[in-house]
Amino acid sequence: MSAASAPAVGAAVGMPHPFRMPSGTSLRFALLILSTSTAMAAQLGGSVGTAAYFGLGGDIGSLTGGLTCAAGHIRDTATEPGKFARTCPQPGLGHETVLELAALATLWLAVGVVYWLLPAYRIRRRRLRPLPVDGLADIRRTLDELVAVAELRCRVCFVVDWRAQQPSGLAFGRVGRRQVMLSAGLLRLHRQDPEAFRAIVLHELAHLRNRDVDIAFVTLICYRLFIVAVAIPVAVTAPFALLVGWLLVPSGGLALFQLLQILAQCALAATVAVTSTAVLRSRELYADARVAVWTGGASSLRRVLAARHGRQPVGHRLPPFLRPHPPAEKRLAALGDTRLLFGFGPWEAFGLALTCSLVYERIAQWTEEAARLTGRGNPLTAVLPSVVLGGGVAMGIWHAVLAARLNRGRWQGAHRTGLAMAAGLVVGTFGDRLQSTALVLGVADSLPVQLSWWLILGAVGYGFVRWNAATARVWAPVVLAGRRPLLLVGGGCAVGVALLSICLAHVYAAGIPGFQLLSLPRPLNLFPTPLDFLGYVYSTAFILTPPQWVIALIVVTVGFPLAARLGARLSARRRAGAPAAGPERFLLQAVSAEDAAALLAPPRLRSSAALGHGVVFGAAAGLGLWLWHLFCALVVPWPIAWVGTVFPVYQLALAVLLQLAVGFVVAWRHARGELRALHGILGTLGAGLVVPLAAITARDHFACVRWGTGHAACRVVPDVAFAVSATPLVMAWTAGLAVLLIPVWTALRDRGRRRVAPM
Repeated sequence: MSAASAPAVGAAVGMPHPFRMPSGTSLRFALLILSTSTAMAAQLGGSVGTAAYFGLGGDIGSLTGGLTCAAGHIRDTATEPGKFARTCPQPGLGHETVLELAALATLWLAVGVVYWLLPAYRIRRRRLRPLPVDGLADIRRTLDELVAVAELRCRVCFVVDWRAQQPSGLAFGRVGRRQVMLSAGLLRLHRQDPEAFRAIVLHELAHLRNRDVDIAFVTLICYRLFIVAVAIPVAVTAPFALLVGWLLVPSGGLALFQLLQILAQCALAATVAVTSTAVLRSRELYADARVAVWTGGASSLRRVLAARHGRQPVGHRLPPFLRPHPPAEKRLAALGDTRLLFGFGPWEAFGLALTCSLVYERIAQWTEEAARLTGRGNPLTAVLPSVVLGGGVAMGIWHAVLAARLNRGRWQGAHRTGLAMAAGLVVGTFGDRLQSTALVLGVADSLPVQLSWWLILGAVGYGFVRWNAATARVWAPVVLAGRRPLLLVGGGCAVGVALLSICLAHVYAAGIPGFQLLSLPRPLNLFPTPLDFLGYVYSTAFILTPPQWVIALIVVTVGFPLAARLGARLSARRRAGAPAAGPERFLLQAVSAEDAAALLAPPRLRSSAALGHGVVFGAAAGLGLWLWHLFCALVVPWPIAWVGTVFPVYQLALAVLLQLAVGFVVAWRHARGELRALHGILGTLGAGLVVPLAAITARDHFACVRWGTGHAACRVVPDVAFAVSATPLVMAWTAGLAVLLIPVWTALRDRGRRRVAPM
């Protein structure tokens, strides 16, 4: 057994191996790159665009006049963009997309130059000198042994900081030239405590093995460049921008626009600051874990950390989330419990969702111009934001769920993470330029419409987290048994990204400012505005879309998690024919055959039973509907006659409600199942095979019994063509509602049962 695969001493059975899955450092680093790029592109692009406007002859008067004209004519010309452009020609700020992309390219060019020059600057600034060749033979021999233990593929140059008297080390450098700094105090420690010397040096070599030196350098460069190029200019110019906005538009609209943009920049600044320190803390924990794997427990490193823990200062310190290094007690805890390395919680999801919501409008504009798209709501406009948002969140969820599975448990953070992602998407809309501009022009949606839109946007974020958590849980045995587990994880993330791009494209298109409510017939027009808006969004996403596409979307949403059982059977056959490494390769210790079989056991899925129960309960509901119509036809006809007068196709709405009721009943009956929400959706689809037909024929039967076979509404022989065309529509509409409602209900039920269980 090689040193790299040696199990950690004292690790509990089921403790996940920290280097068999992608690290949490990479996920947080991706969030940092996204938030920094967004802030820099927006800030520099806006500044360059404004400078270009004034440089080409623009003035304050034309800008104010354009805003005033737009505020007065936007409502009258909202449906005719050409007429609005002719009535109120707006001053141009240059080619905004080109300027923003140029600013983004300039940013990363500056980062690359600083990255390449920073190691040499650090060596000169700290006056580092190469480790002497003569006189330190014992130290050089120890260093050669440690480099061999680390199995590094790069050449390492050791340098010394003769002025530093405390024992410390630092791994730095650039691609092709890696260096490790040893302090003078650390060299003395080699004679006083050789094991402590080995632990500290191995920790620095672990950074090289983990390939996080470049991540640390880019993190520090991005953070400091962000402070200089964004944070300080915004802090200096914010009061002036608010004053100018108030003077130009005394009503306060422009000042409100400036305030929202400043708040958006502050939100990005907080995200960059918190994420930068989170990246640095995460890399330290993973370096400790690498030392533990190399040395079989890292007993010397534990002793060093315990000594540092006792010498920590008690005075004023930064909050934990702003410290670049984790506290000694956190490092000690992570050495004993590797599950702490696989955490993915609400803050990461909130940061990703906030940043993507802020940048969505810009990226959608870039995509539209590049792909020559003309209409909003196209899923292609949401692909790039969904890849960043959905890919990051989905990978983090799979990361946490797989680690929980290895420990025979469940990931408990799904509810909180879903709420955090929903909150991030909603909060990010406050910095959206379309929404801010609508406030300035006075054409923003009313508060009820805004609340409805935020509700739908939050539901998309929450549902995405819950779907990925359920999918990762049922596919976990297949991933643990697969020869290429990352391909399966990547496939699951790709399916989630595709679903998210479709949902976000429709939801963001519905949130365009200036939404005009649909004119509904009486008495439906008496409903509150939020119901009108929700009905509009639902009709746009599900009713106006061909039902075949909606059903295909539902089948993918439900079918992909349910296909895990088939995947588990195929993987079991492959393992029986050609045995390969099982789940023990993901653990720090070997497990027994019984434990391995338990980890690879597929979850209990009853998809056929759920579909059958949906058909049976749907038939029972259809029979009850028939009997009710018969009773009304013979005894009290006014309820159906009145509803039929106001809403002629009420039977379709009634079929939708009955199908949803059947779906909730099926989900309740499968309360102990692994995927009861998906079981409920399958029950809804099963009921959709019979309930719409029963509702249509029951209405026809009522007319025949009540008014006779000669009545125009009577159909003695069912209208098969209408039933065949209406059934897929009703099934698609209802399945779309079930995908939104049933998972939320099951999640709340789960939380309620967990709270009651300890009593």
